[in-house]
Amino acid sequence: MISELKLHHIGPVPDLTAEFGERLNLITGDNGLGKTFLLDACWYALTRTWAGGDKRAFYPSAYSPKSSVSAIEYSVIGKTGKAAGNRAEFQFKSQTWTPKQARPAMPGLVIYARIDGGFSVWDPARNYWRDDEAEARRPDAYHFTNDHVWNGLEQGEGSRKDYLCNGLIRDVDSWHAKSNGSISLLQKVLEALSPNESERLQIGNSVRVRVDDVRDTPTLEMPYGPVPVTQTAAGMRRVLGLAYLLVWAWEEHQKAAQLQKEAPTNRIVLLFDEIEAHLHPRWQRLFLPALLKVIDGLLLKGKAKAKSVQFIVTSHAPLVLGSVESTWDESRDHLYDFDLIKGAKGKPTIRFSELDFAKHGSAENWLESESFDLDSGYAPDAEKAMKRADAFMLKYSDPNKAPLKEVEGVHAELLNALGGDDEYMPYWLPYYDRRSKKKGRGK
Repeated sequence: MISELKLHHIGPVPDLTAEFGERLNLITGDNGLGKTFLLDACWYALTRTWAGGDKRAFYPSAYSPKSSVSAIEYSVIGKTGKAAGNRAEFQFKSQTWTPKQARPAMPGLVIYARIDGGFSVWDPARNYWRDDEAEARRPDAYHFTNDHVWNGLEQGEGSRKDYLCNGLIRDVDSWHAKSNGSISLLQKVLEALSPNESERLQIGNSVRVRVDDVRDTPTLEMPYGPVPVTQTAAGMRRVLGLAYLLVWAWEEHQKAAQLQKEAPTNRIVLLFDEIEAHLHPRWQRLFLPALLKVIDGLLLKGKAKAKSVQFIVTSHAPLVLGSVESTWDESRDHLYDFDLIKGAKGKPTIRFSELDFAKHGSAENWLESESFDLDSGYAPDAEKAMKRADAFMLKYSDPNKAPLKEVEGVHAELLNALGGDDEYMPYWLPYYDRRSKKKGRGK
C-alpha cells in the first residue's frame, strides 16, 4: 500500500502532500483540479510505471521556475510490512524521471480502474523486476483499453507474440463451458455488486451474435431476458469489466505465483476514478461498500491475517460518500478534497486538504458539505427564486404589509422553479394566502 505521497512543482497543486489511510481513501473536488492526476501519481509510486503507458507520463509545467525541482516523493509499504521511501526527480535534459532507489517495494496486486473504461494491472508475480534474459519481454504492467478488456491483450508479433489476456468475451465463455472456479468466483463477484435483489447480475449461456464473428458471446441474465454482454448498458458494461478484471488479475496472479513456486500475495491496492460513473443513484448507494466486501471477502478469503486491502477512490457523488457512513473507520480511512480558492493577490489557486469525515445523512446534506460546497441541492433557478423570496420576506416581515404586485411576481417565480408541493412553500404561504384573501374580498 501507499502511505504517503508528495508532489513538488508538478500538477495543478504546486506542493501537495497526502497521507493515505490503510483501508479507504475518498477524494472529492471539482473537475480539472487534480483528482485523476493524483491517482496517476499513486500508480507511479506503487508500480514505477505510468498508468496507460508512457504517453501519460508527467511533465512539469512550462511555467515552472527554472530554479525549481520537480519531484515525486512517496512511501510504499511492501512485502516486509515496513514503509520504504523514495524520490523521483524530473531530468529536463533527458525528459525522464529518475528515482533514487534502484528497486521498488512490492506493494501487492495493484489495479487501476480508469474513467475511460480502461484498466491498468500491476502483478508482483509477473511485472516485478527479474534478473534474467526474459526480463526484456516482461511487461512493466498490463494496460487495457476498453477494447482490450473485451477482446484481449497481446504483445509482440509473429513467433514472438505473447497472449497476455484473452479478454472478457473469450475468457468468460471458456470459464462457463468448463464450469471451473473462475466462473464461480465471477458469479459471486457479480452477485455482490448487483444493484438490488430483483436485478441480480448473472452470466447466462453464450450465443452467436454476428455472422462475421465466430466467437460465442456470453449473456447477462436480465429480468426481461438474456442480453449479450456486448449489448448491455454502459453501467452494466463498466461493472462487468471491473468484475472480470478483478477475477482475471487475481486468478492469473495465483497461477503465476504457483509456476514460480512462490506464495501469492495477500495485499491488493485498488485505484478507482469516478466510481459512480454510469451508475444509477440506487446503485451508487451500495456499490463502494459492496466492492470493499468483494475484495476483502471473496478474493482474499482464507489468506493470512496480515492481508491489506487499500482503496483510493475519486467521486463526485454524494450518495457514494453517504454509503460508507456506517462503516467509516477514522483510524484507517481518510477523506481529501480539492478546492479552487483565492490565493495571493486574489489569484485563483488550488488547495488540497484533508477533511474531517462527518455523517451528513441525506444526499442533500452531503451536497452542502465541504466535499461538494453547494448552497443547496436545488437547481440554480430554484435557488434564485428562493433567495428572492427570502429577501422579500425579510424586507416585509408582516405579510399584511407586503405589496401584492410583488407578491404575484415572487409567487410565479417560485411555482415555476419549485412547484406547489415543495417543502419550501409553507414558508411562503402566509404571503400567498393574504394575496388570495385580498382578491376574494375584491370580488
